[in-house]
Amino acid sequence: MPVKVAVVGCGWFGSAHARVYRTIGDAQLVAVMDVSEENARRLAEIYHVNHYTSAEDMIRKESLDAVSIAVTPQHLFQVTRQILEAGVSTLVEKPVVVNREELGELESLVKRSGAVFMPGFIEIFNPAVETLKTLLDEGKIGNLLSIWSRRVGRFPKKSVGWKIGVSLDLAVHEMYIQHYVMGEEPQRVASYTAKLLEDGGGEDLAFFLSQFPSGVVSTIEVNWLTPSGIREALFMGDAGSLVVNYPDQTVRLELADKTEQPRIRRREPLQGELSYFVEHVKSGKDPEIGFEFAKKVLYSLFMGLENRLHL
Repeated sequence: MPVKVAVVGCGWFGSAHARVYRTIGDAQLVAVMDVSEENARRLAEIYHVNHYTSAEDMIRKESLDAVSIAVTPQHLFQVTRQILEAGVSTLVEKPVVVNREELGELESLVKRSGAVFMPGFIEIFNPAVETLKTLLDEGKIGNLLSIWSRRVGRFPKKSVGWKIGVSLDLAVHEMYIQHYVMGEEPQRVASYTAKLLEDGGGEDLAFFLSQFPSGVVSTIEVNWLTPSGIREALFMGDAGSLVVNYPDQTVRLELADKTEQPRIRRREPLQGELSYFVEHVKSGKDPEIGFEFAKKVLYSLFMGLENRLHL
C-alpha cells in the first residue's frame, strides 16, 4: 500500500514537495493545506487532490500516514504539534524550530507520538554532499583541519513574512552538513551577527566559529546582502582540500601535484529527501536523519547565537 501523504504550506517550496511526491511510487499525495484558500485550491487543482485551510480539518477528514510541513518558520512548531499529536509521521522544513523552548517541546511530542519524524535538511541528499562525505571518510585529504563555508544571497526572507534572521534561514544548512560529514558535533560555537538593513527584522549577516572534539575549526559565513547567490564550502586537510559547490553538485579534490573532479550523477536533492522519508514511514523505522540528529544540529546553532561576539 502506498503511503498517503499531505502537504501543509502551498507556497513555492510546498508546491515542490507536492510535485515530487507525485513522482515517488510508494507515495500517494491525497491532500494539501494552506491558510490561503486560493493557494490551497490552486495546488489541489494541479494534482487533483483535496484542499483545506485548517490542519485540524484535514487530519480529521483524511486518513493520513505522513505530512510535509513547509510553512513560514514562526508557524512551523504550531502545525508540527497538531500533526504529531494526531500520531501522523512528519517531515518539517528547516529550521524546524526557532528557539530552545520549541525544541524541548518538540522532543516530548516526538517521543509521545511514536511517529516517524524527520527534519527537512535537504542538502544532505545533494549528491555532492554524499561524495564529499565519502572522500573525507576515505582520507583523500589526510586529516581534516579546517572548514570554511559560505552561503549568501540577496533575498531577505523577512520580505516574505519570515520572522527570523539569516542564521536560522541559511547557517542551519552549513551546520547540519558539517555534523553529517564529520559525524560529530562542536564543543564550542560562537557567532557575530549584524543588522545592516533598516527593515526592522532579524540579523542579515552572521559568522559562526566552531571547534570540534577532533580539533577541526570551522567558519560559516551567511548573509542576505550579496547580489548573487553563493553556496560553497572548502574542507582543508593536511594532504589536500575539497571544494564543494552545492548548486552545481560538484566536488573538486585539490592535492599538491594534481586536481581531480569526481564524476557525480546529478539528482534533485528534494527527490532523495522525500524518498528517504517515505521509505522510513513505510518501514516504521526511525531515520538516521531524524529528531536526534536535528536536536544536535539545532543545539549547536542556538549555542552560537547565545555566544555572540562583540567587536
